[in-house]
Amino acid sequence: MHSPLLSGFVPELQDFAYWESKDKFQMYEDIYTEWVMFAIEDGAFYYEIGNEKGTATFGDLVICPPDTVFRRVIVTPLTFYFFWLTWTEGPGSGEIAIPAGKISVLNTARLTHNYGAMKRWQDWPGVVRLSQYSHYCRDMWLMYCEELGEGKTRIDHVAIPNPIDPSMQEAQSLIHQRAFTKLSLNEIASALAITPVQLTKRFHAAYGVTPLRYLTALRLKKAKNLLLETKMTIEQIAECCGYQNGFYLHRLFVKYEHITPSHYRKTHRV
Repeated sequence: MHSPLLSGFVPELQDFAYWESKDKFQMYEDIYTEWVMFAIEDGAFYYEIGNEKGTATFGDLVICPPDTVFRRVIVTPLTFYFFWLTWTEGPGSGEIAIPAGKISVLNTARLTHNYGAMKRWQDWPGVVRLSQYSHYCRDMWLMYCEELGEGKTRIDHVAIPNPIDPSMQEAQSLIHQRAFTKLSLNEIASALAITPVQLTKRFHAAYGVTPLRYLTALRLKKAKNLLLETKMTIEQIAECCGYQNGFYLHRLFVKYEHITPSHYRKTHRV
């Protein structure tokens, strides 16, 4: 569920709320009259926004358009920022749709820095915090946009050349937008009015890697971030990364990272 492509739009923060270790939403279902965004610092919650549904956790931003049913249930105690937004024209975001549902920021180090900086402003008057939080909210969106941009030429250890085929640029963008949902590459091919075989061949020609391997690299990168930044189980992490169960994620992790998820967590945590 996506709005038409918007060129150079960025969020303007109108108001905000901060919740720490919240264990239950007051309402299972709500409808807002303006755009809202949940920025997850810790914990996890399940959501449904139109046809989009899934589980969001650290590294995720969940965006809901106005006048849209938003259902949500907390899975583990949730610490998050709740932003009320409008969208204005501005430089830097490129030709990117404002999504409805979950988007993910892969640069979790920068995201963690933003959350830490926002905490330092918590005791300041609301009008001062609004100005500061507006900056960090915009930065979160621009991080997402940068990671979708043409300049992104590496995902983990999968090196890819600059894209040439405009349709494959669109395919790349669609994969990024929906990487952590129950995504079928057949859906991407259908959206581009080509066959799955054509998608694989053309994507490989543009990026030097198949779309499935590209998708897997994105998901494993997020899984590694969640292993290090949260206490979530492998089952919970699998669901957040778009997989049906932890067993399958475990298999992929061992295949491509050559280490089990539990050993990776144990040896890489500081």
